[in-house]
Amino acid sequence: MINGKFIKILGLAATVIGIGATLLTDWVNERKMDVTIEEKVNEALNKKDEENEGES
Repeated sequence: MINGKFIKILGLAATVIGIGATLLTDWVNERKMDVTIEEKVNEALNKKDEENEGES
């Protein structure tokens, strides 16, 4: 009886930990994407500013 309950608890804990790890990984990947997008936008704006300064 105790072994069966223990195995169920372990299974539930593993499931919860797995879901938590997946959510955390998704959050980290989203933050990395945000940083990459911000860098690319800044890079494009700087390039545009340099081109505009050359025309003046």
